[in-house]
Parts: sequence; C-alpha cells; structure tokens
Amino acid sequence: MVLHENTPPISAPGMWTDPPATAEWLEQHVAEITSPVTIQRVGIGQSNITTLVTDHVGRQWVMREPPPGDTAGKAHDVVREARILAALADTDVPVPRVVGTGTTLSGSPFLMMERMAGAPLESEADARALAPGERRKLGVAVAETLGHLHRLDPARLGIAASSSPYLVRQLRRVSAAWERVGAASRHDRDWQAVCRGLSQRLPQRSPAVIMHGDYRLSNLLVSGGRVTAVLDWELCTVGDPFADLAWLLDDWRPATEAAIVMPSPTRAGGFPDRDAMVAVYRDITGFAVDDLDYYRAFSQWRAASLLEGVRARRLAGVMGSHAAVDPTALEHSIGVLLTSAAGHLARTA
Repeated sequence: MVLHENTPPISAPGMWTDPPATAEWLEQHVAEITSPVTIQRVGIGQSNITTLVTDHVGRQWVMREPPPGDTAGKAHDVVREARILAALADTDVPVPRVVGTGTTLSGSPFLMMERMAGAPLESEADARALAPGERRKLGVAVAETLGHLHRLDPARLGIAASSSPYLVRQLRRVSAAWERVGAASRHDRDWQAVCRGLSQRLPQRSPAVIMHGDYRLSNLLVSGGRVTAVLDWELCTVGDPFADLAWLLDDWRPATEAAIVMPSPTRAGGFPDRDAMVAVYRDITGFAVDDLDYYRAFSQWRAASLLEGVRARRLAGVMGSHAAVDPTALEHSIGVLLTSAAGHLARTA
C-alpha cells in the first residue's frame, strides 16, 4: 500500500476512464492489440491509480497514472517511475518492461507497462493459497531481492544523492505533513514524543543505496516461491538501506502481533521470521545491520503519520470508494504503531 502525505481529491477523469483512447494509444505502441479493451482498477494502493488493461483476445498491460487532480504529476510522478524501471532493466531486480508514457487530453501523464506473471499478496487469504514451503522460499526471495537492489550502483538511476541524510529529510517532511493534518489528533502527544526521540538519537549516516521506498509484499508480484516483479517505484530515491529494510520488517507481522489496517499477509504463518530475513539480507549486502530498533521506530512513526493523512482525507470524503478504509480503524492503527515505535525507541537509549 503506497501512502502519501498529499493525495489530491478525486475530480477530473483520467485515462483509466477512457478505454477507446487507451486502445488507440496501445495500437500506436505495441505490435499486437485487438480492440476493444476493458480497464479494471487493481491493487489496494491509496496513491497512484493502477489498472489492468485487457484487449478483446485477452492480452494484458498495466497502466499507472496519478489520481485525478494531480495533472502535473508532481506528487505521483509516473514519468519518473518509467525512467527508474528502464534503469533497473536487466539487473537482478525483476521489474516490468516499460511500453511507454503518454499524456491524456486533460494533461495528466500515464505509464503503460507489460503485464508480468504472478500476483501480489495483499491479504492473509492470498498467503494461505501458497503451500508453507512456498511461503518460506518466498520470504527468502523477498529478502534477497531487497539485498540485490541495495547492492546496485545508485549512479544507474541518474539521481544524485542528497547532501542531507535521508532520515533528516524524512523527519522534516513527515513533520510538516503532520502539522497539516495531525495537530488535532488524539495521538498528537505520543507522536510528538516519538518524533523528539528520533531527532535526538539519529544513527550514524548509512551507505547511500537505491531505495524502493515502499518495499512490501503487496508491491511485489509473486509466483509460488518466486518474486517475479517489484512494482510501485514512485517513492524510489537514493537513501538509507536500513529504512527500506525496516519498512519491510514492519510489513512482516506474525499472527501474535496486533493487526493494523495495512494488511500483513505474513500473519498467515509459514514465512521466515524477521531475524531470518535480516540474516538473508545481511548475507547478500554485507552490511552490518545496526540500530535496527531505531529504524523500526522511525518506520512505524512514519507509517502512523501517513495513516493520519489517509484518515483526514477519508473524513473529508476526497478519496472515492476504492479500497476504502474506516477512519476509526485507521485511528486505532495509528495508536498501535506509535506505541510500538515508542517501545523500539526506548531500546535505543
């Protein structure tokens, strides 16, 4: 689930509402297409709109575009995402092939990709469809794939590393977003306490790597025990490897931990535990995975902040009905995350 501080309200239609225009574009960019096409929205993301485009004989493509209202695509830059996918082609990180990018009549950009084999695990039910042996094998593959990403040369992306450390940038950015939507939250005091602790206990600067930014099972395509594609690269940057790892570990919830609104397929059981995932990652990267409690606290604080933004937009009625999340459930999850973040932070003292 990709979450953002700022998601524009649902307003003008995009390419996903115009099958004839989509078919016309495909006819100009792919060798074989049989019109008409159908377009089905997929995924549980709260950000870019992802759709499955199917032609009359069953050929399929995946289309990504910003939510209506974000015509400049600044917060949800699918053209940048296309460049990242192209840069990662032919690496050990499996990504879809980019068919092309285009612009709708209303001025909104879109990205068309090939349809890769496999499907995301978005729920415990999805995970239960895999045999226990496949779940364990898949967990190893997920950790290995993240390790392979972090071993790539960041220069491949053509994105310069910032002079400001990733954690410092994120603390500033997330705090600014919280001030807009979270200042009146009943969780504000707990949020502020964790924020102060994170600011005071910053770890030493980590290696600069290509970060995915939202690396979790729901953003991967899997088939059996294999990762067939890594999706949703809009948050990709040159940044801190351990923030990426901690975000994955927070998604990697066992059934013994409290459930939150962000689904954790691993609660179905049968997956490697977090320690095993870290060991696989360490073997691939050679990185000493230190200060993990700090990064777990940071990731949970950041997730709570982003969920507060989602809650505010849901209450305002500006996000439509797709993958709707109850605001009360969001508020409960924010509390769970901040309590856990405070616990991790306490262990760094």
